[in-house]
Amino acid sequence: MPIGQLIRDLRTLKQWTQARLAEELAVSAGDPTGAPGRDAVKRWENGKVVPGKHWVGHLAHVLGVPPEQLSMEATLDRVNRRVFLGLSALAVTHGALASEMAASIADRDPGPLARVQTTHGTDIVTASLADKASTANLRRWMLDGDMPVLRVNATGILAKLPGQGKADQVARVLAHDEEVRHLYMTAVISRVCAVDWTTAGRIASRPMDYAHRADFLATRFAREALNPHDSGARWCSSVMLRELSPMIGRSPA
Repeated sequence: MPIGQLIRDLRTLKQWTQARLAEELAVSAGDPTGAPGRDAVKRWENGKVVPGKHWVGHLAHVLGVPPEQLSMEATLDRVNRRVFLGLSALAVTHGALASEMAASIADRDPGPLARVQTTHGTDIVTASLADKASTANLRRWMLDGDMPVLRVNATGILAKLPGQGKADQVARVLAHDEEVRHLYMTAVISRVCAVDWTTAGRIASRPMDYAHRADFLATRFAREALNPHDSGARWCSSVMLRELSPMIGRSPA
């Protein structure tokens, strides 16, 4: 959940007002008459401001939660603030590359899609440009592409088609193509959990090694499992929730 909501929920559990939390934080910081003040707490809770590292440490102390939990939530909130959610905004960032991809797909040229794994944003914009013939080309590459990166890129674009018309086919490929599944899963974990690619790959391969982060990871995947725009991300998130389910609720306090 967003860090502001987490702060509000933890404060409510203690039956504190925003002013009381501000007072406790000031005492924790060694300045009982100073910062942060009720207005700062209010801005944190309504999501207008993400608390910095200094206040995250004091928040964890006074609210009685592990500092790393609040730190991860704060990091993810900062990442999410940099994510463009609208297609028009995504087009500004990814439009040139997506246009190149769309043109090559229409020309039955798999070259650009076989070079490197594309980003979530590029896939969304490319999917919005795909016509019926391009969709057929992508389906062929998804099923029969000679390179894993080509298959996963084709799968990623098809997973984000408006209307989600290829969701069932995407799910079947992810279930049966191990190389595509690992690449797609790694990309989803990296994006959703805000971790580097190497760590995301390790989580994808051995989620049981991250039992100490099971609750945090499950929260992220539960949200992504409802993503209406990416059938592949929904499938991967559901699989990760299944893998994490025996460990949920057992993370150390």
